[in-house]
Amino acid sequence: MHLLIFGSTGATGQELVRQALMQGHGVTAFLRDPARLTITHPSLRHVVGDVMDGPSVDAAMPGHQAVLCALGNFPEGKADADRRQRKVPVCSVGTGHIAAAMARHGLRHLIVESSASVGESRSTGRFGAGFVLRLLLGDVMADKDRQDEVLQGSALDWTLVRPPKLNNGPAKGRLQSDEGLAWSLASTASRADVAAFMLAALNDATTIRRALTVRD
Repeated sequence: MHLLIFGSTGATGQELVRQALMQGHGVTAFLRDPARLTITHPSLRHVVGDVMDGPSVDAAMPGHQAVLCALGNFPEGKADADRRQRKVPVCSVGTGHIAAAMARHGLRHLIVESSASVGESRSTGRFGAGFVLRLLLGDVMADKDRQDEVLQGSALDWTLVRPPKLNNGPAKGRLQSDEGLAWSLASTASRADVAAFMLAALNDATTIRRALTVRD
């Protein structure tokens, strides 16, 4: 399958690129700075652009069969602190551009990494977890809420994947997933497992138009 990946230089995005290539997919990494993606492979190509710029997103769409999105405006790693864009609606505006471009070019399948506490999952956080995240990251979560609305208002075959606290541990292959799955501030998921789940969703029709909380 020919995949277009947005957010490809982030921690989850790089896992998506790496695992997709290992599975034999052709991958296009949409990125602003090619130097941030050190993965090399004969089946990997770069498209330089800005997800906040609709025409550059539109130009990247032709030739692909599905799209994966791991956009974020608040990288958690200390080394990425200077890349945080707390007041920039990267997720909602970027996903709006992606969805519109997909519709124009006849693409339907979109898998998006979101977060626990977004949408209905806010109410499934135990011990006030949803409230705490909103208190700490209100603008970030509000952007993801709007991203959720963009997708649910589209005609695409989308899947929203909502992990809690992410880590860089190895894939365990045992993520739980459900629309009403309970989670807490202690809940975790590895980026490797989340990426694997997103790629598996490409071939799992039961995930279409569902927003799934995932955790260990």
